[in-house]
Amino acid sequence: MIQPKKKIVSLHLSQLVFDLAPQPKKYLEAGRGWGKSTILGKKMRDFVTNLPRATIALVGVTYSQILSKTLPSTIEGLEMFGIYQDVDFVVGRCGKRFGYKMPFQPPSGPMGWNNIIHFSNGTIFQLVSLDNPNSGRGLNSYGILADEAALLDETKLYNNVQTTNRAKKAEFKNNPMLGAEIYVSSTPVTKKGKWFVDKEEIAKKHPDKYFFLKGSALNNPYLRKEWFEEARLNAPSQLIYEAEILNIRPKEITDGFYANLNPDKHYYTDYSASYLEGLDASKFKNSNQDVMREHFNSNQDNDINPNEPLIVSLDFGVFNSLVVSQTHDDEYRVLKSMWVKSPKLLDDLFIEQFIPYYRPHQDKTIYLYGGHDGNNRLPNSSKTLFEQVRELLTQHGWTVIIMSKGSAATHYDKYLLFNAMLKENQPNLPKIRINEGNNPDLIIALERTEAKESNAGVEKNKKDERNSSFPQQHATHLPDAFDIPIITMYNDRFKGATSFANEYTIGVSR
Repeated sequence: MIQPKKKIVSLHLSQLVFDLAPQPKKYLEAGRGWGKSTILGKKMRDFVTNLPRATIALVGVTYSQILSKTLPSTIEGLEMFGIYQDVDFVVGRCGKRFGYKMPFQPPSGPMGWNNIIHFSNGTIFQLVSLDNPNSGRGLNSYGILADEAALLDETKLYNNVQTTNRAKKAEFKNNPMLGAEIYVSSTPVTKKGKWFVDKEEIAKKHPDKYFFLKGSALNNPYLRKEWFEEARLNAPSQLIYEAEILNIRPKEITDGFYANLNPDKHYYTDYSASYLEGLDASKFKNSNQDVMREHFNSNQDNDINPNEPLIVSLDFGVFNSLVVSQTHDDEYRVLKSMWVKSPKLLDDLFIEQFIPYYRPHQDKTIYLYGGHDGNNRLPNSSKTLFEQVRELLTQHGWTVIIMSKGSAATHYDKYLLFNAMLKENQPNLPKIRINEGNNPDLIIALERTEAKESNAGVEKNKKDERNSSFPQQHATHLPDAFDIPIITMYNDRFKGATSFANEYTIGVSR
């Protein structure tokens, strides 16, 4: 049993309100600096001390997210309350040999204790990733705790986790933590998180069961006053500062260039559960970048064919980015996107990110796309930018085939093609599918890319690229890299089908 330690933790008023709310389902939408790690540690401690030997679901959108983000933040939160790893709990193993009590239902199956946090009083937290439909199967939980909850899929959350929150014991009768569900998140910046903020209205209609609290860093009196101005000045943009610090929900773009983009249809998660769950969870006590790079590579991606070439598309300049894709039967899969900003260069993007991540990939062939100006000779060089990229990648064992030639397609051509593909009413065109976990900045940028009218038709609004205070990873650079292979590969096919359809329609009307 965990022995109480004499340590004073001061909660500010907003934290106390959330902590003491009696409703069984509680949702917290709060910005950085509010103290979410503290409340996570407190509620985790409450589960442990109130429900000894019980099983609690600790939920994340992917196992990768749980290991890299949720686990370090919960461990940090527990330390605030004097509860320490390898003393009061162990991660990824059974603590029986240390004298820990056993849970009512010890874990079984191929994963065993790999995805378990085991506390000395027998309480266990099972790490449940929503990208794996089997992750919560067979679970009889006594409660749920979820960090970054706005990223969760509501349907999967219900099927995989909420339906398992049904266990009870006579000794827990009338215990307020029995069956409790705690969801904590910053405000969502993509459409996928709408379900989470919608819980605010549910809480207003059913105040006996649901509690929803919004908070910002302004609620925390223990922060330095100068910190807010420092955070504002250092933030990539006012929008990001308002969302991340002040918890102001971003306005939805109504005139979007990718108007038919639908998170429920076009985003997916598909990680290798066998690879990720085989990792030693105890190594992820903090967000050590060397540990992250060593383990989180393309081996974790279940959507990639390692024996097929990669499509790599570049957008270059002061801000350099790339998008990696593959075709799979009738799908065009956007596997991953990466970027660097000045003073780092395009070479750094490949050397520090692309090459290490795709080192396990078997077919070292790349079809290289990018803006047509990449074919121009560079100053003081006999090579084009594409040729320099090819030379760099060749030195690391890759074969590069340069695909971008000729002039760029018009914005109007892109607008028509992409919205037709996203609508999925053209049987001769593949379905676009985007790996949500591997493309967070690309998705934000796609959803926030505005359309504007011009003499040439509809164009992308590029104003954010010219705004030095705007986060360029959320401007139109990544969408431009996303566009190029698709418009190059499929625009002629689309125009041919459209032309044929128009001629057929005219013929019929006569």
